[in-house]
Amino acid sequence: MTTLASGIILFRREGAAAQLLLLRNRRSGHWGFPKGRRDASDEHEVHTALREETGYGAVALHPAFRVELSYLVRSATAPYPKRVSYFLAEAPAGEPALSEEHDRATWAAPEQAEALLAHAQMRDLARAAFAVVLGAGP
Repeated sequence: MTTLASGIILFRREGAAAQLLLLRNRRSGHWGFPKGRRDASDEHEVHTALREETGYGAVALHPAFRVELSYLVRSATAPYPKRVSYFLAEAPAGEPALSEEHDRATWAAPEQAEALLAHAQMRDLARAAFAVVLGAGP
């Protein structure tokens, strides 16, 4: 059975530049975007994304951005398929709060995001988000 999750790509602008919020997973050390499993099979993917624990509360999602990633999670017991829907939103002022799952947060410009994100799908996702934020995408 496929595990369903949703995530949110939070961005902030600084003049003509933009940065994305990346969180480092405490257990694996991988950098990524805030995401979580759906609480119930009937929980809407947007609700899952909006409840992600960043300390920002409600944010307005970009209306034209939804990217879905599918991949195989390698676990200690057995690999399992996972599908994550990602949404984009501008972060309110202030710094994020970390959940128990994460040990670091950083605001990354495009070059830094490329360097920190270990998986090609995540780098592609960051590029797509930057394209929208910087005006070159939908």
